[in-house]
Amino acid sequence: MKSVKPLFYLFVIVILVVLVVQNMNVFMHEEALKLNLYVWSCESQTIPLSVYFIAFFLVGFLPTYFWGLSQRYKAKKTTKIHIETIQKFEEEINALKSLPIIEETTPPIESKIV
Repeated sequence: MKSVKPLFYLFVIVILVVLVVQNMNVFMHEEALKLNLYVWSCESQTIPLSVYFIAFFLVGFLPTYFWGLSQRYKAKKTTKIHIETIQKFEEEINALKSLPIIEETTPPIESKIV
């Protein structure tokens, strides 16, 4: 799997480069954003579509990245706590294993049937 993953990423990058190069005129076409609220309207300057693509990609990517980063931090913290608990239990088990075994005599249990 380690050798397939870089090849897959390389394949995706090559496809994206081919897509951008073959459609360069589309990506360089300039458009303006318009907002019309019937009471107030606004129009931005003309910007190439490639800037819009990058901006909207980042609007989706960055919050997701930071959310995943916080989840990884929480998971790492939880894992550390669990590892400490496991080590405490292993120490307790080793301490109990080193104790001598004392046999207790228990009286036989008599069952009464009524």
